[in-house]
Amino acid sequence: MTKIRVKDSTVIYQGRVIRLIRETLEVRGHRIVRETIQHPGAVVVVPMLDHSRIVFVRQYRRAVGRFLLELPAGTLELGERRDLCAKRELEEETGWKAKHLTRLGQFYAAPGFVSEQMTIFLATGLTPVPPRPEPDEMVTPVILSLREALQRIRTGSICDAKTIIGVLFTAARGNGPRPQPPT
Repeated sequence: MTKIRVKDSTVIYQGRVIRLIRETLEVRGHRIVRETIQHPGAVVVVPMLDHSRIVFVRQYRRAVGRFLLELPAGTLELGERRDLCAKRELEEETGWKAKHLTRLGQFYAAPGFVSEQMTIFLATGLTPVPPRPEPDEMVTPVILSLREALQRIRTGSICDAKTIIGVLFTAARGNGPRPQPPT
């Protein structure tokens, strides 16, 4: 395995959630510069109303300048357990509370430049509660069947990576129809 040595590390920007770092590395005798974003991690929730219906949120995303259909998700607060973050985000964004949370998996969002690791939870035994979106969140709950969500992934109307991964994890688990390859 190739040895990588950090020769220099500088914080370029420290924001509310992220930190941008520029590092000079030594790899096989060569110096290279990399810029990476450190992120505390996040959760994604697949809220199942029954064996086939999922609660999504339509949410405005400034980075792409449009509303996207997504699974509820959120960033971990300092020292927060992932399951508690999932419960909090589900209630805040959708107005549903989960009796059961099951960890489905974990993945890196974009490991080429950001450390964000996301954990997917299946939420079941849902009961309604008052939603409490953050002031900067423009979210509207949308209920789709798993079959319809898979179709929207195939057509590109669901194009958010964490949502695609969450729906496919759920389908592969046996909750509803199996995913079909894109056409």
